[in-house]
Amino acid sequence: MEAYIQRAVNIGLREICFLDHLTIRKNDKSANGHELSMSPGEVPFYFQAVQHLKKRYHGVINIKVGLETDFNPAYIDLVQDITEKYSFDVIGSSLHFLGDMNIVSGASDWNHGKWDPDHIYLLYLQQIEKMLDYNYFDVVCHLDLIKKFGHKSLKLFDKEFNAILSKIKDKNLVVEVNTSGYNHPAQEIYPGPDIIKKCREAEICVTLGSDAHTPESVGQHFDRALSLLIAAGYKQLTTFARRRSGTVSIGELSPSETVT
Repeated sequence: MEAYIQRAVNIGLREICFLDHLTIRKNDKSANGHELSMSPGEVPFYFQAVQHLKKRYHGVINIKVGLETDFNPAYIDLVQDITEKYSFDVIGSSLHFLGDMNIVSGASDWNHGKWDPDHIYLLYLQQIEKMLDYNYFDVVCHLDLIKKFGHKSLKLFDKEFNAILSKIKDKNLVVEVNTSGYNHPAQEIYPGPDIIKKCREAEICVTLGSDAHTPESVGQHFDRALSLLIAAGYKQLTTFARRRSGTVSIGELSPSETVT
């Protein structure tokens, strides 16, 4: 984690928030986590590691800690217990699985023509809307991640997206603007420009993250993202501390950064 912090310092960020993955699946056999996620048992070590780094870099950069929880209705109670046990700054929620299908894996059947993309999109959006019925998180992460491999039939689903955005607004949730999409086959930010405009029209707040899985990716494509947000009419980004939201002006040179 320290390499991520050093990268953030080197590029002039004033704040970095770690948002490591917590994906809990019924077929997870390892008590020590796996390539997708920490295990629940690793969360306290992760939390304490960030606290240690926060003290070490005090006065150099503001360091925050959260989780990106993978939506799985079967484990909501466990996830909520974990999120409430520690003084996290922010909790995000996202969707990577439909049943046993990892929809963002390049090896997934649906990415090789074995499923109708429109059908998978609809199932994904239905699960996102279901996720919004729960109250354990603050931020909706990479809202349209389903387009990762370039299956961008999102315009067919305006009704579903409008319902999702209405729920997000009603629950005062924040949408993550995630720049990693520029590196994926979709070649587009998450969520896309049209959805960002809809968010602005609905007065939905946004935060900014690079979804950095390597230190070199910290802060990637922020200039492009900020230009897009300004064009949509945004003047502020949302930040978090102890699950309470604040704002930072987009006009400032060093916006907050979220690492997932």
